[in-house]
Amino acid sequence: MPKANVYNSTGKETGTIDLPENVFGLKPRTHHIWRGVTTYLSNQRLGTVNTKTKGDVSGGGKKPFKQKGTGSARQGSSRAVQYVGGGIAHGPKPRDYSLELPKKMRRQALAESLSQKALEGKIMVIDDIQFDAPKTKSATSLLKGLGIDAKKCLVVLNDSNVKVLKSFRNLRRVKVLSRENLNIFEVVNHEVVVLTKEALDKIGIMKKETPVSTQEKK
Repeated sequence: MPKANVYNSTGKETGTIDLPENVFGLKPRTHHIWRGVTTYLSNQRLGTVNTKTKGDVSGGGKKPFKQKGTGSARQGSSRAVQYVGGGIAHGPKPRDYSLELPKKMRRQALAESLSQKALEGKIMVIDDIQFDAPKTKSATSLLKGLGIDAKKCLVVLNDSNVKVLKSFRNLRRVKVLSRENLNIFEVVNHEVVVLTKEALDKIGIMKKETPVSTQEKK
C-alpha cells in the first residue's frame, strides 16, 4: 500500500499514513494521463476568433461603377474581398474546441496521475492548514517548514478557505484548490501535491467505482 509522510501545521514531520489504494496505488499509464490532460486543456479553450465576410461588412450596397464600358472587370460591391475595407474570404469563425471523455476514464486518469506522484514520493499530507489572518508570510513559513518553498506546489483543501487562499495567492509557484476542483492538469503541472487529511479522506471515498480494466481481451 502506498504511503506518504504526515506533517503538522508548522511543517514538522509526525509520521506516515497509508494512502487509499484505489486512488494512489494504481499503475500509471501515459496514454490515460495524456488523454486526461489534453481533454482538460481543450475544454478551457474559447473559440472567440471571428472575421467578417462580405455579407457582414457594413456598406457596399451600391455598385462601385457601372457594369459595362469602363474597361475594368465588373464589380458588384465595394465590400468584396479584393477591396480594402471589404470582407475576409475563408477567415476563422468561432468554433467549439471541447472534447468529451467518459466520466469513468476521466476519474481513472486523475487517479493514475496521483498514483504517479505517490510513486515518485511527491505526495505530502498535512494535518490541517489554518491561518489566523491572510498573510503571505504565514504561507511562506509553512512551505519552508515542509522544505518545498522552491518547488511548484499544489495545495489541496477539503473546502475553500478564504484566509488560506489569500495567504498563498501571491506565491507564483503555489496553486490552492478545493478537493472538488482537483483536476489532472494541475496535478501533472506541479512538482509536489500537498493534501490536508480531510481532503485525503474525501478523495479516497470519492473514487470507489471499479477502475477501468487493464486486462487485454484474449
